[in-house]
Amino acid sequence: MSKPKRIIIVGLGNLGQAILPLLQDVFPQIPIIAFDQHCDRRRVELAARWHVDLKQCRISAGNYQYVLGEVLEEADFLLNLAHEVSSAALLQLAQSHGAFYLDTGIEPWQYRFDNRDAGLDTSNFALREQVLALKARSPQARTAIIAHGANPGFVSILVKQALWDMATRTIPSYTRTSVPSSRLDWARLAAQLKIRVIQISECDTQYAPAQTAHHELHNTWSVDGFVTECRQHAELGWGSHEPALPVDAIRQGGLRGAYIQLQRPGWQTRVRSWSPLRGEFEAILLTHHEAISITSYFTVDEADQALYRPTVYYAYRPPACAMASMQMIEQDSIALQGERRVLKEEIRSGVDELGVLLISEIHGGLWYGSALSIERARALAPLNNATSLQVVSSVVGAMRWAIDHPDAGIVEAEEMDHDALIAYTRHFWEPMQCVATAWTPLHTASRLDFAAFRYDGDRYEKYDREQALVPMNELA
Repeated sequence: MSKPKRIIIVGLGNLGQAILPLLQDVFPQIPIIAFDQHCDRRRVELAARWHVDLKQCRISAGNYQYVLGEVLEEADFLLNLAHEVSSAALLQLAQSHGAFYLDTGIEPWQYRFDNRDAGLDTSNFALREQVLALKARSPQARTAIIAHGANPGFVSILVKQALWDMATRTIPSYTRTSVPSSRLDWARLAAQLKIRVIQISECDTQYAPAQTAHHELHNTWSVDGFVTECRQHAELGWGSHEPALPVDAIRQGGLRGAYIQLQRPGWQTRVRSWSPLRGEFEAILLTHHEAISITSYFTVDEADQALYRPTVYYAYRPPACAMASMQMIEQDSIALQGERRVLKEEIRSGVDELGVLLISEIHGGLWYGSALSIERARALAPLNNATSLQVVSSVVGAMRWAIDHPDAGIVEAEEMDHDALIAYTRHFWEPMQCVATAWTPLHTASRLDFAAFRYDGDRYEKYDREQALVPMNELA
């Protein structure tokens, strides 16, 4: 593997800091330059300790071409780890200088968001369409990987691995040398297995003793990112097996759109999910890039008609610290002006159980993913909790792939070699769990439509008593 000339980081927040130990391990002696609007004491001390050239500057639509354009050189690697710094703008700038590019989610420039009128222009569907238009114009430009952290990103790699594992278990003619070699082959395999639902299933039980100041917002990855995802309308890939469109949904992408947006914010959209450690649990459906990109990748179509596609969405059970923040989001704008804090050193215990849950009409379910604990995360890499390590290890794995494939143009996670990504990243996600399950929503195998996974308050209270689900307000 060759190496980048320099690594340029936009945003030295939680992820920008967490990635430093891994970068210096994989790319030793490579100069690192970081831009951040804040140069507080912690950032300055960390920059000195990890030999980072820290520059105080908020990258904006008005200055990015000058500030970053003056720095970028051929074979540099530009990491966009900032909230509300345009992915489309920065990846074009990087490619114009012959530099590599990666972000952990497609971001727009800073905008005033009002959850009463989300608008499709800042939906994940619209942002992805904008970048795909750029992809079509420059198919062999310098490699720019979009939306590749843990999720979105590495979870798409896990979907391929889970499909492969299910196939080798259930299809007699399918051997471990029969790995699909194209997008259509992967989609046909999912169709053959009759995969109806793919949930990105996450249950984060990392725990810190309550030390919340008035109007202080907490979580384990990015408070600003969490607030935005909670307030945006829920989006999901819409399967070909679904009998009817929800009454509160609109199609994205025209009449035959494979994606829908629910006319309610993500934090108000509740679904059932399952994981090996937690069992059945309640989750919120947050809008995420991978719900759209996975649906697109695993679609079998012919003559502009979808013969097969799965329903795909992100089902997230936040840690207790984020629950209080989510309740503040419901209150008023004053609460959202409070202090932000990503919890790391304060965490006493817990696991971020993050994986993919594939449910087949004929083969049951398969959950494949990580059960990374806070203790193991700290042992593997300083500056990390379990959540951040899952993200930054996926970023570094994708960086390695990009350098080995320097002229791939704009790339999504589904288009990358899943075995190569797993070979590097798995170590940081272990222990990995690959668990078959007979679980289905409402405990009936005949109901795999989205309505069976979704619930309203009255229905949920009934199922809570009958099935011992753990309510959101009693998160451990």
